[in-house]
Amino acid sequence: MFKLKPFALILVSLCFLSFSAWAQSSVYTVNVNVDVTDVDAAKAREKAMRSAYRQAFETIVRKLTSAQDAAKLSQMTDDQIVNFVKEVSVVSEKSSNVRYLADLQVTLNEPILNAYLQEKDIQTAVADKSKVVVIPVFRAFESDRPLLWDSANMWLRTWQQRPLSAGLIEIIPIPDTPISRAEIDAEKALTYDVAALREVALNNNANDVYVADAVFDGIEGLKVTLTSLKSDKAAEVIRVPGDRNMSEFLLAHGADEVVKQIENKIKNVNLAQSRVQSSIAAIFNFQKLSDWVKAEKQLKSIPYVKKVQVDAMGNGKVQLKIDFVGTDERIWSALRNKGFNLKQFDDFYLLEY
Repeated sequence: MFKLKPFALILVSLCFLSFSAWAQSSVYTVNVNVDVTDVDAAKAREKAMRSAYRQAFETIVRKLTSAQDAAKLSQMTDDQIVNFVKEVSVVSEKSSNVRYLADLQVTLNEPILNAYLQEKDIQTAVADKSKVVVIPVFRAFESDRPLLWDSANMWLRTWQQRPLSAGLIEIIPIPDTPISRAEIDAEKALTYDVAALREVALNNNANDVYVADAVFDGIEGLKVTLTSLKSDKAAEVIRVPGDRNMSEFLLAHGADEVVKQIENKIKNVNLAQSRVQSSIAAIFNFQKLSDWVKAEKQLKSIPYVKKVQVDAMGNGKVQLKIDFVGTDERIWSALRNKGFNLKQFDDFYLLEY
C-alpha cells in the first residue's frame, strides 16, 4: 500500500537553478509566483516554498483529474504535498529582511503521484501532447464588421502578446503569416468554412482549431463565442465580466477564460477515453533480440499502454498482447507516432517497427 510520510521541508531534495526564460514543461511541471512576508527572510522563504508546492500540486491535479477529485486532493496538508515534489528551479528571486519574492518552476514526481492517485481510485486523464490554434475574431458591437487581420483587432493583439502555454496542451493564436492570411479571414472563420479551418490545422500541425469570436457585452464585459473544427458548429458562449473602458485587462481576462475552457474540454475528453480499456493481440517479427528490446521499450513509453504481455517468443517472432486505455484510433495514432505500423489480419495484428 502506498503511504504518505510527512517530513520536514529541509529534507526535500531541491535543485535551484537560474534560467533566463521560462522553460517548456510537461504536465507535471508548472510555473508559479510567490510573494511572502514574515518575521525574517528565512521564514518568508520557507513559507513561500510551501505555498509554491501547494500551487503546483493543485494546478497539476486539476489538469489530471475531475474538478471533484481535484477539490478533494486540495484538502491535503502541506506536509503531505511536499512528498510529491521532485524538483524546484528558481527562475528569478528577490528578498529583503522580511520578504521573499520569486518565480519558480516546480516539478512533481510523476510515478509517486500516479501511484497515490491509483491507490485512491482517482481516474486520471491519459493524454499525449495536443496543439490547438485559436483564431481571435473581434467586434466592438454585434453589428460591426468582424475583424481578424486588421490592425484594429485588439483581441488578436492580446493573444499575440500572451505567453505561450506550456505542457501537454499547447494553445497558440493563428500565426500572422502570408499563408494564414491567404487561407482564412474573419468571414470564413465566422461562417465555419471547414476547408479553410482544416488548412489552418494542417499547416500548423494542430489537433484542433477554435474560432474565438469576441464582442463587448454592452458595458458589462466581454462575450466570447467558441466554435471548434471538431465540434461541428456546436458553439459555447463565455461571458467575462469587466469594464470595457479597461479593454486591455478585460481582453486578457477573456483570453485566460478561453484557454481554461479549451483545457477543460480536452481534459474531459481524455478522462472519458481513459475509462475505456481494451487490448490487441499482435505478432512482432525481429532479426535480433535487441530489435524486440528496443520495440518493447518504445511500446511501454506510450502513455495509453498499460501493459505489454509476451505470450510466446521464438524463431524471430514475439506473440504479445497490448493492454491500453482509450479508443483504437488513439492507440493507432500513438503507435504511428512512435514509428510502429499495424497490419490487421483475422484475429490479430502484425506489428512492424
